Amino acid sequence: MKNFRLLLSRIWLMLLPVIAFGSTVSSNGAFCGWDPSWDDFYYPIIDQYSLVNNEYHAFLNCPNTPFCDTISSDSPSSNLQEWFVHLNGEFTKEELVDLIFKRPVEWLLGEEGFEKYDDDLGKRFNKPKYHFFKEYLILAKQTQNTSSDSSSGIGWYQGESYDYEYQQRSVDKRELLSRALELVAMAPDDFMKNRAGFQAVKMAHYLQENEAAIRYFNTILKKESSNNYIYYRAMEEMAGAAYNENLQTLAANSYLEVYKQLPDRRNTCAISLRFLNWELLENNKEFLTAQKNSDIKSFFKTFHGRGDAIREMEHIAEFNVNSAYLEVLAVRYLDQMQAAIFEHNAYGYYEDAEIDEKYPKKLQLFAKGLLNNTKLKNKDLWSLVVTTTHLYLKENTTALNYITTLNPQQKNLKHFKRLKEAVVFMDIKYLDRIRINQSYERISSDVDLKTHQPTVAAFFNHISALYKEANNPIVSVLASINYDAYSNKDSYDWNMVGKFHGDSWEYNSKYFYLNEQYINSFDAFVSLKNPTLFEKTILKRMKTAPKDYVHDLRGTYYLRTDQLEKAMQEFIKVKTPEVFWENGLRTELFSASIKEWMNIPFADISNDFHIKYEEVLGENVIIADSSMEREAYRDNKIKLTEVLTRLKQLAERDKNNTADYYYMMGNAWYNMSHLGWFMNNSFYITNDQRNSVIGSKYGDVELTIESDHSFILEQANAYLLKGLASEKGSKETNAAILFMLAKTNSCVNEGYNSDTNNVTFQLCDDHQEYFDLLEQEYLDTEYAQNVLKECSWFSNYVRYKN
Repeated sequence: MKNFRLLLSRIWLMLLPVIAFGSTVSSNGAFCGWDPSWDDFYYPIIDQYSLVNNEYHAFLNCPNTPFCDTISSDSPSSNLQEWFVHLNGEFTKEELVDLIFKRPVEWLLGEEGFEKYDDDLGKRFNKPKYHFFKEYLILAKQTQNTSSDSSSGIGWYQGESYDYEYQQRSVDKRELLSRALELVAMAPDDFMKNRAGFQAVKMAHYLQENEAAIRYFNTILKKESSNNYIYYRAMEEMAGAAYNENLQTLAANSYLEVYKQLPDRRNTCAISLRFLNWELLENNKEFLTAQKNSDIKSFFKTFHGRGDAIREMEHIAEFNVNSAYLEVLAVRYLDQMQAAIFEHNAYGYYEDAEIDEKYPKKLQLFAKGLLNNTKLKNKDLWSLVVTTTHLYLKENTTALNYITTLNPQQKNLKHFKRLKEAVVFMDIKYLDRIRINQSYERISSDVDLKTHQPTVAAFFNHISALYKEANNPIVSVLASINYDAYSNKDSYDWNMVGKFHGDSWEYNSKYFYLNEQYINSFDAFVSLKNPTLFEKTILKRMKTAPKDYVHDLRGTYYLRTDQLEKAMQEFIKVKTPEVFWENGLRTELFSASIKEWMNIPFADISNDFHIKYEEVLGENVIIADSSMEREAYRDNKIKLTEVLTRLKQLAERDKNNTADYYYMMGNAWYNMSHLGWFMNNSFYITNDQRNSVIGSKYGDVELTIESDHSFILEQANAYLLKGLASEKGSKETNAAILFMLAKTNSCVNEGYNSDTNNVTFQLCDDHQEYFDLLEQEYLDTEYAQNVLKECSWFSNYVRYKN
């Protein structure tokens, strides 16, 4: 068969189309980190891998990949054993691995430079009695990387080892076919004849001489009572040739037989079966009525989405009610249904496909019929299927009642307990504190529940979503835990339940929560008089004192809205201020700058206006830690609030410096706005994260935090206007105020000049008016001259205006 079958590794294989079934956890489009729909995975409350034997794990439900795992078997390949027996044990198995897989063909050909292989093993191998063995190995190694097109692979045809990775020289497949036929004629016994025949079938297949490949298989290969590994390898190559000739029945039956007989070829056979024309086979009476491998045949028809699932399951049950393939199909379907029941992304685990509601109903009837069959052994599995179909059909009460009638084996009891508990807590649709805590206590007291990651994650993240819906996003994050469906085989460490919450951009950046409703909701939770064990547990996850967190957050909310008295009342209640702020204050935030580069310390580009008022503002902090960026320094908010309050008071009392005081307050608010260098005082985040504030969609876009932060600039604008209106402001101060007013009212219209093919920019509104005033009345000031030199916007405006 052509090598394009390998393309299947990129194809999404699904048993049946399904739709993601709504849960209370909503999608919220987080940019990064955790949120209540943390990843595009469901919670596998029932562990599908524990329900079937390891060798069938590859065929379980993994919609993102063709197979869940490499198709394998507990049974070792018989090829090496056959060689060992044929050679009468004259070489150990380790020596055979060395000869067959590791030694390069150049050594076998006697070329120079490979003398290191002339060891004791090499000398024994080069005896005349092994001459044909040697000739065969030369041929086999030369055909190793051949294929039916220009591609090539790694590893030898026998498929037992990928250790031999020597770069293969170019080969002539026609010449290799001729050599294979020569060895067929020279073969000393059927064992060697079969192996040479395999090479002949393989080369004819890759030369696209398909009829010849089929003929060689039928005339050269001989099936024996034992030692048939290479016979079935040749059958697989013949099946590829049959496929190329559109002999679909021959190809299908051959692939199915090889799949059954050779565990180490199941991966390639399973892929090859994907490309068969199952529609054509469905109309072939011979293929349909053949009993051989009927369970495998029905399985792959369903697995590759080529047949009606329930019908094929019925066919398998007629053949063997305890067939492992029947159980695999049941588990695949079970997992698809629970992916919808216990999903946590509203967009759906299976994209936009839909599941026909008739299928779960049919499956339920089929499963109940099997449970009445006295020959059925694995009743627990089919009872799980029945339970899951009830849940999928939203018959939760029926499902729970059904579980109570069962008496599962001890090894399967955990699945029913987890399923029952998940149904109970997923049925909590609002913040019912009693029911939430009851589920928490049941989980915490049962080792099968509290150590199972999907169950624990489903519980906490479901409750997390309820808090989010109740406009309490802070508790929502605290109630969440990180969950990755790929790691659900690991046990959950319940000792960590009160130590970690889910990762969250919103929680880390904090400014999302500068919303009065969010703050009050969290404060109400923190202030509960009789918190439950669940509530105590999630509060333990905070790295700070919950009340301190409330006071800092509420104080910052008041601070940024210029409600300084209220802000101070909150800040002074913080018992551990060192957790939230440093001791000092960056007083340069009361100065201004003409140019602004966010990657350069503000003090290096400011006008140092703050130095003139050091006695009023206090000492400018010196950061002793050289590793700390000045922009990341967390100003002491009590001192900041005190200074802002003092400037307000001085502006009213000290009329001679009123303009200066208002100018500094305008500077402070501009610098603490989303455009300023000191934005961490108002937004918690530093300059390199400002895009999350000024427009880019970071984090949880469903949070109703104000997206318009212009009110801080409006506060700056109001104080600057007061300063400009002051009767005793100096001309230099007024020039500086005008420039800051232009910055706080920035307005630029962009256009395009088709004559010059240039983009144009035109100042507008207050921005233009303040530049006009600065140019007309203050150009003689030192500050205006500095602006003219350093600000290209102003210098170009003046130049082109005149």
